[in-house]
This record gives sequence, C-alpha cells and structure tokens, in this order.
Amino acid sequence: MGHIPETRDELASYFDELGVNPAAFHLFGAHADDAFVLDHRPQGWVVFYSERGGEDILSTHPNEAAACADLLTRVTEHDHVFFTLVAGPAPADQADADFAAWLQQQGAGREDLDPSDWKTDDVPWVMTGPYWRRYFVRTLAARRLEHRSA
Repeated sequence: MGHIPETRDELASYFDELGVNPAAFHLFGAHADDAFVLDHRPQGWVVFYSERGGEDILSTHPNEAAACADLLTRVTEHDHVFFTLVAGPAPADQADADFAAWLQQQGAGREDLDPSDWKTDDVPWVMTGPYWRRYFVRTLAARRLEHRSA
C-alpha cells in the first residue's frame, strides 16, 4: 500500500478508489448498523464498531492520521466490504430472478463478471424460517457495469 490517508477526506477518497462499500464505514461519528466508525471526541480520535445503535470502542488515538490508519486496516481486512448487495434477501427463486434482472439492467450477463466479482449465499431469514438467498457484486465491478449501461 502506498500513501496512507491522514485525514477523513483523504480516507473517504481512498475507500472509494478501493471500492469499499460505503455502508461498511462512517467517518463522522454516525451510528450506522454494522459499520466501523471514526469520531473526534474530547478524549481523542475514536474508532468504534457500531451495531444496532450501540458502539464497541476499539481504539482511541491522539491524532486524525493515526485514527485513519487504524480504520483503514480494520475496514479492509474484511473481504465483504468490497461487495455490494444487488439482489435479495429473498426466497431462492426470487433472488435468482432479481439477480438476473439486475444484470440485464446493466446490459450484462454472468459471463461479463469474473467469478471473483460476485458471490451468493443462503442465510436463514428468521431463526426457524427458510433460507433466503442474497447476491453480492464487487463494488468496483458493479460500478463498471453501471457505467457501461449508462
């Protein structure tokens, strides 16, 4: 990795270049669901994980640059942050149809995506309920397809 961003604005631009899903982080203290957050507080620059309105403080730093480096490491160590949900969760047949429709809307087919640029999973929708399917596309690949169809 080259230059490590030292400000929140630089970090936002870098995350965008990398294709990090914007839902995976917040740089100005908001409590987003299932996201890493950076906030400037009286005790310093705080990095925390926000889930269901709560926060789990992971570290506190004396300056913005150190907090940005920490957040960069924490966010990018998770592969799922590079993917965007494009279909589902829904019953398998519906999710399959929704993914096909999303691809068609982009003027593409599965063959236009590298196998590493999309993934699917089946998850229990409720504790005792049926499994529902989700489709994710690598954020940079989704952008490429969206620009191609525009």
